[in-house]
Amino acid sequence: MATVRAFLFGFIFSCLACKNQTDIQLQGSPSLDSVATSFVDSVGELAYDHYASFEKQPDLFLQQIENKALNEEQKETYAWILINMAYGFQEHSRFLASIKYYEKALLYDKENRILNLEDRLTYLYKPLANNYTVIADYEKAETLQLKALGEAQDEKTKASFYNNLALLYVYKGERKKSKEAAISGLRHSTQNDYLKVLLHYSLSSAYASLNEADSAEWHNSFALQIANTLPIDDHLALSKIPILERKSVFLLQNNKINLSRKYLLEALSIEKMYFPDTRFREKANLYNALGEIFLIKEEFTQAKSCFKQAHKLLDVHIPARTSSYTHIAVLKNLGLVYAKQQADSAFYYFEQAIEQDFAFQQNITSKTSHITGNKWNQHLLSLVFHHIGNPEDLDQEKLAKLLWLVELAKGRMLWNDINRATVWESDTVELNQGMKQLQQLYLTRDNLTDSSDIKEINQSIQFMLTDFQLDEQHFTRKVALPNFDNFQKQLTDSLAVTYSYFIHPDSSLSVFKVDNGKISCVHQKNTGLLDSIAQFKKDYFSTTPHLFNNNPKRYFNRAQHLKNQLLPSLPSRSITLRLSLHDELYVLPFDALSESDRFLIEDFDVQYVNSLLIKDLYPNTSFHNPQISILYRDKYRPPLADLRFVKKEVENLQSGYKTTTFSYQDLSIRKLENAFKTSSILHIAAHTVVTPQQEAKLLLHQAISAEQLRYYHIKSPLVVLSACNTASGNLLPSEGLESINRAFLSKGIPGVVATHWFASDGTMLDIMAKFYEELTISKNPIHALAEAKRGYLLEHSELGSNPWYWSNIAYTGTDIKIDLQKYASLRQVAWKIAIAFLVLGSCLYGMLRLTKFKNKHYKTRHKR
Repeated sequence: MATVRAFLFGFIFSCLACKNQTDIQLQGSPSLDSVATSFVDSVGELAYDHYASFEKQPDLFLQQIENKALNEEQKETYAWILINMAYGFQEHSRFLASIKYYEKALLYDKENRILNLEDRLTYLYKPLANNYTVIADYEKAETLQLKALGEAQDEKTKASFYNNLALLYVYKGERKKSKEAAISGLRHSTQNDYLKVLLHYSLSSAYASLNEADSAEWHNSFALQIANTLPIDDHLALSKIPILERKSVFLLQNNKINLSRKYLLEALSIEKMYFPDTRFREKANLYNALGEIFLIKEEFTQAKSCFKQAHKLLDVHIPARTSSYTHIAVLKNLGLVYAKQQADSAFYYFEQAIEQDFAFQQNITSKTSHITGNKWNQHLLSLVFHHIGNPEDLDQEKLAKLLWLVELAKGRMLWNDINRATVWESDTVELNQGMKQLQQLYLTRDNLTDSSDIKEINQSIQFMLTDFQLDEQHFTRKVALPNFDNFQKQLTDSLAVTYSYFIHPDSSLSVFKVDNGKISCVHQKNTGLLDSIAQFKKDYFSTTPHLFNNNPKRYFNRAQHLKNQLLPSLPSRSITLRLSLHDELYVLPFDALSESDRFLIEDFDVQYVNSLLIKDLYPNTSFHNPQISILYRDKYRPPLADLRFVKKEVENLQSGYKTTTFSYQDLSIRKLENAFKTSSILHIAAHTVVTPQQEAKLLLHQAISAEQLRYYHIKSPLVVLSACNTASGNLLPSEGLESINRAFLSKGIPGVVATHWFASDGTMLDIMAKFYEELTISKNPIHALAEAKRGYLLEHSELGSNPWYWSNIAYTGTDIKIDLQKYASLRQVAWKIAIAFLVLGSCLYGMLRLTKFKNKHYKTRHKR
């Protein structure tokens, strides 16, 4: 513990040093123009009371005073301008714009320390945290609210934050925490006012999430009872609307449909009376709830009318690129209504819902919130499959759209990670400093063993991440989104045969195949298929190779059965198989499946992708004459075994290619950073361990986790991970495995070669040598790896071809060209020169001998 505290004190001082350095740089910058106080005040009045003045061009509105030399009074006005703009956007349901300006205000206040504590908590922390909750970035919301509770001194302020925290924990699914937060809030609330009403509502929400229906109904009724005794104003109206909505839900659960509708209409009436020109999302949410009641009663005309009204509110008042779960739910419900009447319209609304859901999720930066979003999207996509009929009956246009929706459901966090990493590569000094500080924190954590030390430093990491994400200003950037036309062109242009998978909630499987631009879909209804795959992986690809050796014939029978299920109508011609996997299909080595006792790798190249959409994010897929940067470690302390093959592997690479080598013995952080920054192929040979919590760590000079790797600048076109378990880790829904492999992919690396389980020394050495040799010929890492495996199999008997040894190595990523050149080392050049001199010397000596012989022969003949 003392060690951690000493590190943290040092870390804080280093942060201050960085800040002072930045301040010095700023002091040396050119002087700024001043501006009249009366003008700043007039802009402030517009921001406070005239939303229309900045609604359409907020940055232009701010440009009048931004980057001006402001005095202290003007700085305070400027901070409030930002806050009032953010509030205006929030009131008009434009939450992303609201977050952007609240974050600008928070950064400005952090730099200038303008607001007093209560104002900072009330007008910055609270609305910003609530906005994060609305867009489902729950970790950021929680961190900010906990920070506020730690700073708050006023009892009412604490009660308010506990209320918001209670609702946040309901959304996060942390039900007990929700109940505890609401009870804590009630302890700090002494008056019967709108806050007490909200706290009982939040406690009701907590009990509802805990399935304690009686307690949930009691607290909601008590909240309504208090509200009805108070004079209504805007604050109370805001408190009463969600209570009426929850009352409606309880009545609906008790099948009192007409009474349920009555309470929703009352809530809608209050919205219209007190907030006629704002809160469009909230009004749309109530119309959507009304529509769902009609939908339950199968009154489709009335349901459609309500959903259309909700849709109109959102479309008219909220920009097209801005979405919310309310908007997505409305689109989904319109799809459900039209599914009963017009299949084409239903498909259109379902497509809109999933596209907007993808775009909405790209605003999130927290991992757990992404996973929550992925699970919600899986539910949404399952509804689409359920209501569109049999996919096998769809025409090519609709099949292309359905496959598009399936791929939009995969790799969403990876898409977000790659986009953010691209920004980090070219951004500000502050962001680079933040990355270095996070590197250092993760590096310290990754090498700790004491759980209390780890917990303490994790808290520091969480606060540092909050500051880093604030500096990142994610909401000021236009996020790149997938494009259907590009996707369709990719399908028709690709020379590979593509298979894409979607696992349904009942464990059945939809298999899409794309061959020469033609799409087909098969629904494998065998719900035991996933269990068969899991057992197959456990039997043949876990800790031991023995089961194959005991009965190869049984292996090939099982492997062919799975091949028939997973790769229907597989072409007979040799070609690349491009596989977009889903959840439990990860770690299954498709190249080790079989046809007529032949492994698929003997006839096909195999490429894995997290999503077919990721290709859009790689502007450059051709790399000329890269060298190889080798990072390796061959010696370890028990219980880890030494990697005996590594030294020979390094020598092979050094003798055949232009390389730069980094041994773990002298690998400093600076050298590691420099190795990562080059545009070389990155070859890493070292142990990777997976902790009981399924966290992957690469063991070079020190432990390096996947999280730590996120905060390095890495520019390699290809990463080759020649060690055990580099593609192993925790399974993330719709994302693949949380592995070292994925960490490199998240940095925008186009391709990664990695292993799924333990590596055999001899096999790894052999296949790696063949892989690089083949890469110099084909220039394609997908084909090179396949050829290396084929070469390995040709040299081994049936038992020697056991797939446990070779099928753990897989290529994940896009199709790229690597123009790797053979390179003779100085030693090789010296030997070649020496041999050449020897040959030349021998030739000269031979010629001299021959000349002497001829001369002697000539003289002898003339003597006669």
